Formats: sequence, structure tokens, C-alpha cells
Amino acid sequence: MDNTINIKSSVGKRLDKVKKTDSLSISFHGKEIPLVSEIKLGRDKSNDIVLDDKLVSRSHALLQKIKADYFIKDLDSSNGTFVNDQKVPKNKYVKLKKKDVIRIGKIDLVMT
Repeated sequence: MDNTINIKSSVGKRLDKVKKTDSLSISFHGKEIPLVSEIKLGRDKSNDIVLDDKLVSRSHALLQKIKADYFIKDLDSSNGTFVNDQKVPKNKYVKLKKKDVIRIGKIDLVMT
């Protein structure tokens, strides 16, 4: 399974500049990715984080920093987005915290 970060995206270009102490990160498949102001997740190659799973919609979810907190929003995906086994309402923001487990398709992402 190829889960890639689109380095040419605006988020990809900023990832190296973010210090780990400046923000939370998400971990999945042995990778740790610092969270920046906005990260789009989905199956399509135009996303900041590409999740190669047939259960993942092309444009699936959005991770966004609002003030000092991080939130996830399901972008009207076909199979839903889950935080700690609770379904995220479509097009609604759900606040995230350290150790939360986000499930998109068969992929688990952990807030670290």
C-alpha cells in the first residue's frame, strides 16, 4: 500500500520547516507527519496525504488548525471518517487531541 505525502503541495513544502514541538503530529504506517494549518486527506494524488485504500474517497477528510486546536472534518466521504470509533458527522468539525485514533478506510492515524 502506497501512502504518500504530496511534496509539491503547499503543505508538503512546509513540512520540513515545522519543528515537532510546534504542533501535534499524526502517525500511520510507521510515518510521523507534523500537522500544519491545513492538510487534505484522500485517495486522489492532489491531496496533501494520499491514502491508497479503495474505501477512502478521492477527497475524504480535512485536518485543520483553528486557533490553538486541531479539528477533523469529513468531506462528505462515501465510507465515513471515525475518531475513536465514533463517526464524524459529514461536513462538521470534530476536535482532536493527543492519542486520538482517526480511521479512514482501513487506515488508522494516531494523533501524537
